[in-house]
Amino acid sequence: MDLASLRNAKPADLYTAADAYDALARTFHQHVDDWTSGTTDRIHGSQWTGPSANAATPVLDGLTTKMRAAMTELSCIGKDIRDSADAIMLAQGRLTQALSNAQAKGFSVSATGAVSRPDSTSPFQATDWQAKQKAAAEEISKQIGKALSDAAEADSSLTSALNLYAGHARDKSGLDEKTASADAYMETWADGANPWWKRYMPAKDAAPTEVNSWWKGLGPQGQQWFLSRHPDVLGNLDGIPAEVRDQVNRKQLDDLMDPLRNKKPSELTSGEKKLLDLYGPIDARLSENKGDLPIYLLGLGTEGKGRAILSYGNPDTATDISAYVPGITTDTHSLGTAGDVHDGTNEAENALSLYRAAGKKAPAGHSVASIVWLGYDPPGMDLGAASTSAGKDGAPAYAKFLSGVRASHEGSPPHVTAVGHSYGSYLVGQAVKLSTAPGSPYAPPDDVVFIGSPGVGVDKASDLKLPPGRVWAGAAENDVVTHAPSKFSIDPDERWYGRDPAGKRFGANRFTVDEWSRGNPIDAHTKYLTSRGGPSLDNIAAIVTGSGDVKLQGGR
Repeated sequence: MDLASLRNAKPADLYTAADAYDALARTFHQHVDDWTSGTTDRIHGSQWTGPSANAATPVLDGLTTKMRAAMTELSCIGKDIRDSADAIMLAQGRLTQALSNAQAKGFSVSATGAVSRPDSTSPFQATDWQAKQKAAAEEISKQIGKALSDAAEADSSLTSALNLYAGHARDKSGLDEKTASADAYMETWADGANPWWKRYMPAKDAAPTEVNSWWKGLGPQGQQWFLSRHPDVLGNLDGIPAEVRDQVNRKQLDDLMDPLRNKKPSELTSGEKKLLDLYGPIDARLSENKGDLPIYLLGLGTEGKGRAILSYGNPDTATDISAYVPGITTDTHSLGTAGDVHDGTNEAENALSLYRAAGKKAPAGHSVASIVWLGYDPPGMDLGAASTSAGKDGAPAYAKFLSGVRASHEGSPPHVTAVGHSYGSYLVGQAVKLSTAPGSPYAPPDDVVFIGSPGVGVDKASDLKLPPGRVWAGAAENDVVTHAPSKFSIDPDERWYGRDPAGKRFGANRFTVDEWSRGNPIDAHTKYLTSRGGPSLDNIAAIVTGSGDVKLQGGR
């Protein structure tokens, strides 16, 4: 397929044809049902016997079998046409976007799809300008070539499928149940299990940068198609813009919650009660906001105890972003409405407190986003809290999420701070290790903050491989969790998950939290991100915004 053919293609005509075949299939299906109930079934139920019955019944059964085979064949055609229409429409959208990108760069595109660029005529042009222009032209050329080849493949596939059905009709093999069943199997379980639109998506393990490039390359036409047809694949995909994820996840949440909101508890089924228990708190948190706060639902899922990611502020436009990972016992209820309780046990409220504090600290021209990330299964108050499994299992997802924050960001690279509390600090530590390892596919944060930590899985701050001075720790002296002794060592600096991040030997910047640390030991563990947390919240806000006024104290 050449450029002009794809640019001028009318996928809408293919969709119309697919709809017509679907309508024909439905009509024929009804005809077969009428024939079966009005003729074949009546003959079999009539108790008709004798030579005539023996001769007629097999003929009628054979006709019924042939009609059912024809019905099966006919039902496949509309699906094949629609699948190819999807592919051609998406390829056309990508081509249109590539041509738009070329025009914006001042490039010209030939009828064959070749991209040419003008030479610089300015002596003041940056020395690497030509190299960047060349790379951009090559990328656009690759996008055009991929769109054309994908469209050609879809067109060829549809041609083959239609020729197959036409051949079956001519030689009457389409009236054979085995042939029709084989075609239906291919349609449903082989080709149908991997439709064209799925083949155009990034691989499951694709980097968020690749996901973001894919999304931008779809162009408005392709993006709208995914939003309309398959929004479910976008809501939790790292690299997709925050506004898109929020739109998709809110729609999913509304679709789930709308039928339940006006039901009495006695009217709910067990499944509805479970759904309400899982998502009700998130729905209440979002409903409570009347537009006075910019809140984005960046993730939603039923895995494990439930998944939810909330952001106060748009991380795609904020200059300073924090991503907070809470610890044990956290679930979707921890992200619900707080009411009059502000003791640090509501994790969405903690993120909101940091958003407000960081907003006050942000230098002129800066903006902030504060994320609470529940993308893993925190242990409960049981033996699970003694294990590192949940933290290790969740670390790759968090590292990928942070990479996605960078990938979808607009403008200059943002300042990203990873914040981990209690057990969440161990997960954050493992995620940072993954992101700074040689050849890592993940983008590391700029700063990392550990609060109320029982250890992060490394012996010293430098093991995290971040630039010097970028690892921070806050620990109240009477926070019992930060004194949880090692299960293997008698070293006084060792904690349950490694060396004490607030200790001198670890080498982190320890910021002050002492104004309130002499209170209740349980309160001491939960108030690091509350307005009643003394200097802790302001110190973390200063780290997040890089304002420079972090109050430090010596390691213990």
